[in-house]
Amino acid sequence: KIIFEDIGIMRTLEAYQQQALKLAEVTFLGDDEGFVARIPEFRGLIATGESKKEALAELETALADWINLALKRGLGFLTTKRVLVAR
Repeated sequence: KIIFEDIGIMRTLEAYQQQALKLAEVTFLGDDEGFVARIPEFRGLIATGESKKEALAELETALADWINLALKRGLGFLTTKRVLVAR
């Protein structure tokens, strides 16, 4: 994981993640399949769980990993109408 010494950068990343999570969409797939959560602007980011709460918790973890990977690759962030998106 990327470690930031600057608290301001860390707070910005936390705010970015919280803003993105507010855009999460959760769909019930059925009794046997549970829930799926995703944030449409984040290509390939999807999480599942037996409950809505579990799917969102998994999505939060997956989002943090997604952001870390984008930063490690130097892909940066751009602005969309709904959220700043790493690309």
